[in-house]
Amino acid sequence: MNMSLEKKIAAGLGVVLVLLFGIGLVSYWNTTDLIGREARVAQTHHVRETIERLLYMMEDAEDKQRLDLLTGEHQYLQYYREASHNIEEVLHDLTDLTRDSQNQQEQLLALRRLIDLRFAQLKEAIELRDSGSIDANEQIVRLHTGKETMDKILMMLGKMREQEQVLLTNWSRQADSAAAFTLSFVVGGTFLTIVFAIVGGRLIFYDLSRRRQAERDVLAGRAREALILRTMPVVMYSAKPAEDYGALWVSENIEALTGYSPRCFVDDSSLWASRLHLDDQEKTLKGFEMLPHDGALAMEYRWQTRSGEYRWFRDEAVLIRRSDGTPQEIVGLWTDVTARRQASEMMQRQADIIEQIQEAVISLDMAGHVMSWNRGAEKMLGYSVKEVLGKHISFIYPEEDREYLEREILGPVKAKGTHQVEVCRRTKSGALSFAQLALTLLRDNTGSPIGIIKYSMDITDRKRVQEALLNSRNQLAALAVRLESVREEERTRIAMEVHDVLGQALTGLKLDVAWVHKRITESSDSAWHAAVLTRLDSARELLDSTIQSVRDIATTLRPGVLDEIGLEAAVEWQGREFQHRTGIACNTTIRPRNMALSPEQSTALFRILQEILTNVARHAQATNVQIRLEQSGEHVSLQVRDDGRGITGVEQSGPRAFGLLGMRLRAQQQGGTFDIQGTAGTGTTVTVSIPLYRTTDD
Repeated sequence: MNMSLEKKIAAGLGVVLVLLFGIGLVSYWNTTDLIGREARVAQTHHVRETIERLLYMMEDAEDKQRLDLLTGEHQYLQYYREASHNIEEVLHDLTDLTRDSQNQQEQLLALRRLIDLRFAQLKEAIELRDSGSIDANEQIVRLHTGKETMDKILMMLGKMREQEQVLLTNWSRQADSAAAFTLSFVVGGTFLTIVFAIVGGRLIFYDLSRRRQAERDVLAGRAREALILRTMPVVMYSAKPAEDYGALWVSENIEALTGYSPRCFVDDSSLWASRLHLDDQEKTLKGFEMLPHDGALAMEYRWQTRSGEYRWFRDEAVLIRRSDGTPQEIVGLWTDVTARRQASEMMQRQADIIEQIQEAVISLDMAGHVMSWNRGAEKMLGYSVKEVLGKHISFIYPEEDREYLEREILGPVKAKGTHQVEVCRRTKSGALSFAQLALTLLRDNTGSPIGIIKYSMDITDRKRVQEALLNSRNQLAALAVRLESVREEERTRIAMEVHDVLGQALTGLKLDVAWVHKRITESSDSAWHAAVLTRLDSARELLDSTIQSVRDIATTLRPGVLDEIGLEAAVEWQGREFQHRTGIACNTTIRPRNMALSPEQSTALFRILQEILTNVARHAQATNVQIRLEQSGEHVSLQVRDDGRGITGVEQSGPRAFGLLGMRLRAQQQGGTFDIQGTAGTGTTVTVSIPLYRTTDD
């Protein structure tokens, strides 16, 4: 608002006077309030002192009454009457001091009743004492009753004193606050008035200089406007309303966009129309021809710059008319939108590429709602784009997996930025399909998350193949278990047949040979006897050897000690046999002696031990073997350690490591573990552990 200097001075003085009047009025009000608060403080202090005096008088009267009752001296009776009168006066003073407080009046009324009751009790006790009609026990009871009444009086007086102390503290604090506020307001108001006067004076002093500065600013503003027009990416122009729509005026920045100076456009009115792209020329000129009818236009077209490059421009123009309604000129804004068009085309190409991808590509917002859905998703899940846009992605997951979706799919990608997971989904037809999801978090230019991209590959066939392979593997494992069981059963049967049938036959044959040998020995033909005895001795030695071989074969097929007295004895026997057969020292440790093992577990551990010792004899080049069979908790472990050359990693995983594979399979069949560790030059340690109790699903 433009005001003369005199008006500004008058307005400033008026403001100062109003400010001073306001400060005085508020100061008067605050001072009056402060006086009232100080009066409240004094009154509260007086009430508190009066309560304390009443408390002292009651305690003193109580003490005098007790002395009177205990000593029987009547000099205290007079003091009791005086105390009663004085206490009544104090109560009257308290009533007057607290007349404006309903709560305090009610407390005083209750206190007065208790005091009257206590004095009545005192009077009654004195009269009974004087009449001699009260004994010592009853006097004690009355003293106790009076003490209860007195305790109530003292408690109430103490409570009233505390209330007055709280009121005194509050009123004192409020009075201090009011005094501080009044002082601050007066000082602050005075300072503000002084500051306002100084500022007003300086404003008036600089009024003329600012007017001169404003004139200079107008000139500088025009220069800045010209600079802005030269540097802005938007060109302002004025053009003819008809014919070739040649430029009448163009802003300076057009040269930075097109390479042509504003003078070129003004001097050559056909410059703009002549450099339109041939594909856009007809459409663009037709848009300008419709300006008299539409009044405004907004279009994008290609225009050739001085360097020969075609760039995209957005043209927004309006038609200016004269007062008689005839067209005067076209005024518009011309903007280079090449970069935006290129980005838009790039995004469209990317969208087309995504649309052609055979796998499902889905974009979601941060809440999980579908924003895009390509043809691969339509083909894979059966839903069209119209059916899914805006819906929460949970609709393609089974009902029981909805919580899993948020916890294991959307949650991790929001936390980590990327995530991969296998999921089960339900198609539109209701069939279940499996997919491998790769999720990526979309971010804007500031790094804030704006959405999620899901790329999913259908792995239903692969999952089915895996399940079939797993089933086949389980069947093979079950078959291996069955074959091993059948083999053990067959070994046992053959061992029994060899031992019982063939062994008995050979034993019978040996007995027959011995009988013949005895009969020939008893014959008298010595020459014939010698030849026959020689053949019989040879036959008997062959029978002994054959019987021992039969025993060895039966023992190898199924050691009888394993079935007769258990795994512990069988391990010790095998260690002795190994040492006797190979000459390698073998030390066996077994703890405890009686282990709760099933026949299948005992057989598995014994066969593994046999295979380990066979490998030691063939490959280890060892001189000492340590065998440890131990039960710890609910597991039994077998450890065999040698001091040979040490098995290598290649030997463990080689194509001919069938023995190791068989031992590992035996341990796994019993629900246990198999581990082999070898160190070059130190030896090899094999550890087998199986649980004592195992539940199998055969």
